[in-house]
Amino acid sequence: MDIFNLNYAEFERFLFVFFRVGALILFVPVLGSRQVPTSMKIGFILFLSILIFPLVQGRPLPEPRGVLELSTFLIADVTIGLGIAYVARLIFAAVQVAGTVVDFQMGFGVVNVIDPQTDTQVSVTAQFHNILAVLIFLAVDAHHFIIQAIVDSFFIINPAEISFASLTPEYMLRLFTGTFTIAVKIAAPIMAILFFLSVGLGLVARTVPQMNVFIVGFPLQIGVGLLMVGLSISFFSLLVQQQMYELPGKFIGFLQTL
Repeated sequence: MDIFNLNYAEFERFLFVFFRVGALILFVPVLGSRQVPTSMKIGFILFLSILIFPLVQGRPLPEPRGVLELSTFLIADVTIGLGIAYVARLIFAAVQVAGTVVDFQMGFGVVNVIDPQTDTQVSVTAQFHNILAVLIFLAVDAHHFIIQAIVDSFFIINPAEISFASLTPEYMLRLFTGTFTIAVKIAAPIMAILFFLSVGLGLVARTVPQMNVFIVGFPLQIGVGLLMVGLSISFFSLLVQQQMYELPGKFIGFLQTL
């Protein structure tokens, strides 16, 4: 098949692939980072669309009658791509929430750095965890899961059949609440140690009032917190890997609720 000699009907079908892939790549973690040049993103979207188009050419896709109906179907296609990217981004959102909570308890709540993926300010530990999550994301080939999901989406859902039933927001809400559960699991070991340290310092302050607990406790909390961040890296890696491997099931669940 010559991609550069398509008739009008084939070109319409290619637009469905291009828009769905484009929405995914522009917002998916790592590839959708603002540090990736726009020209590179556009080139990758076009390249991936050309590769996927022959695989889905025989699938039933809508046949719009007019520009308005075509625009409606393309918006639905963009929604599918954005939904898949959103499901993938929730893992990194959980990592950043966990790091922010830990930094607040350590006393690093006002120490922020710029996250290169979103150009927003995040706490130091959150950025450290985010970098580790990106490395794990690439190490377990989670980007392959995302590309596979966009291909599977053409076999599961037709843009003309999207109904946005009550199951869709319910499923997305379940994923969103699960993000905070993952964040608590990531931060739990460090939060527990810092909590017991605060209790211990409180007891010392009551028994030895002459001691300035604030002066002693501030560097102690930072030191213990950083130590626990280092010791919990293995636990963090296992938990994040588990979430990465669950991505295909989450993608399928999202597509089936549309």
